Amino acid sequence: MDTLRPREFDEIAALEQPSIVASMWRYRWLVALIVIVFIGLGLAFQAYVPSAFQATAEMVVEDPRSNTLFNVGDVITGGQNPQRYVADQVEILQSPRVAVQAENLVRLWASTDPETLGDEWPGWLDAEDVAGVEIPQDEILRSTSISSSRDSNQIEVSFTADTAKLARVGANAIVESYQDVRFEQLADTASNAVEQINRREEELDVILDSIQFDIDNKIALDPVRSGLDEEFEQDLAQFLDLQIRLNSLESTSDAAEVVRIQLDDLLQDFQTTAVIDTIEAGDAELQALIAQQEAGIAELAELSGRANSILIDLELTGSGVNNLSFAPTPQTTTGSGPARILAAAIVLGLAVAAAVSYFLASRRRAFGSRTLPELVLNAPLLAEVPDFTLEGIKSSLPVTQAPTSASAEAFRFAAAAVDIRASAAGAKSLMMVSATLASGKTTAAANTAIAAAREGLRVLVIDADFGNQELTSLFLGEEQPEAGITEVVAGLVPLDQAVRQVVVTDDRSLYLLWRGRQPVEAANFFRTEDTQRFFSEVKEQFDLVIIDGPPLLQVAYASTLVRYVDAVVAIVAHNSRVGELEEVADRLHFIETPAIGYIYTKAPLRAEMTASEGSMKDILGLGGEPAGRTPAGTSGRAARRARGNSE
Repeated sequence: MDTLRPREFDEIAALEQPSIVASMWRYRWLVALIVIVFIGLGLAFQAYVPSAFQATAEMVVEDPRSNTLFNVGDVITGGQNPQRYVADQVEILQSPRVAVQAENLVRLWASTDPETLGDEWPGWLDAEDVAGVEIPQDEILRSTSISSSRDSNQIEVSFTADTAKLARVGANAIVESYQDVRFEQLADTASNAVEQINRREEELDVILDSIQFDIDNKIALDPVRSGLDEEFEQDLAQFLDLQIRLNSLESTSDAAEVVRIQLDDLLQDFQTTAVIDTIEAGDAELQALIAQQEAGIAELAELSGRANSILIDLELTGSGVNNLSFAPTPQTTTGSGPARILAAAIVLGLAVAAAVSYFLASRRRAFGSRTLPELVLNAPLLAEVPDFTLEGIKSSLPVTQAPTSASAEAFRFAAAAVDIRASAAGAKSLMMVSATLASGKTTAAANTAIAAAREGLRVLVIDADFGNQELTSLFLGEEQPEAGITEVVAGLVPLDQAVRQVVVTDDRSLYLLWRGRQPVEAANFFRTEDTQRFFSEVKEQFDLVIIDGPPLLQVAYASTLVRYVDAVVAIVAHNSRVGELEEVADRLHFIETPAIGYIYTKAPLRAEMTASEGSMKDILGLGGEPAGRTPAGTSGRAARRARGNSE
């Protein structure tokens, strides 16, 4: 692995999930641009948005129903939780009902002389402040803000307007309207309670009349008792007359004595009546009726007193506002100065820039150096292939079309490295894999195969990307052979008749096997036992089998192909996504097919990649070579094969 430059240490850190600070530093020019834009927006807001005045009224509220004067038992529900009550009052203050009432109040103040309203004219309001003023309901709702404290029952009502006087009128009108609305609500509650009491009183009157009727009927059914009552009334009248006569007579006269005897007789009659009443007191049914009558009379008296208390308590408790501070006329606007606008714009811009840069850094983790994919694949770099266009190469096969270029030399490095790594791993069949399209996979497969064939290896290239036969097009153009892998697997054509020989030098060739003409479904075709047997047997006939399949993360049957090869070579393009290669590494680990290394494609053209023309000619053997020596750059496997052929 190459020694890392200081810049590459930063790029390695970028492979991990980036921090906010690192993301902002990576996209520092974007961060600066966003902050500048926000500063401009802030200054534009300061310049073009008119300043406004805000007036605030304060009040302390308390649930009137929690007052003992207003506690009427089951008729009205008791007070609620203070925090919940304050929250409910905030909702009432923000309701359209209060806004409509405030609109009507302002209209009334603006159109009525203070003397006409008398005591109903607000003491805080000057007639000239409200003359010609009108605040529509929607403006009230839009310009009002309500805040409350969790630790107290204080509520602040703020109103924002273009002028200080209008802001004051709006805030105080809302407070006045709230009190009117609350008093109406409480009056409705009290009225409902009194109506319930009145209905109960009417029910009790009917019940008491019924009880009295039952008592009268029970007494009327007893003739003895009726006679005694009449006799008692007569005796009582006679007793009063005799008492008057006795007072008019001399106490020692015979007439007075006669009267006394008559009075004694009447007293005996009274005692007899009392005894009879005592006896009748033992009548349980009659006593029960009398007890019900007494209880009804007591409840009726209590309800009558309760109704009076409710109406009195309503007047005493009012709207539930215990302390009210009307809004004064504001002296300053709500707009901030340039310094505050600048500070707010910078803070907000930095926050947005941090979010954007972190999002981009998280989504766009990319490889900026040839050494970084090794950290993901845990496999070495085989070769770094520069972007062809940087050398002015228009062909996709620089190994044959531009053999002295840095790109061609990079593929020769790749072929030698693949041979070394494959020999060490005992691998004869390799598949070029990439995450997605446009990574240069097919181009890398073709050029690596050409370079390996020029080194003397017997190379077979299989174009297994059935949906895109680009590898075949690179070697044969528009020509399509008569047979391919589908015919070989089906047993219709032997392998040696299906492959096409592609000349790479005067005395070196490689062999190409394309898709074929049989109508098959790729996914099903590559899962058959015949196909699996083909891939196991074909590598025995060649030194190196290179398979070009579809992208591993985009086509499902690519994973099936990976299972049939001894190893894979990953193709990683410069500035490709880290996350995609991580998925490739996970997929290969799952399939249990190792990566012997990776080829880094479309890389920037570094100065050390270029070489002089003389050096390149020497590498190609164009300048002559000593007799009896293996050509420069020939791999060990090719040399062994050459010795075997000579023997």
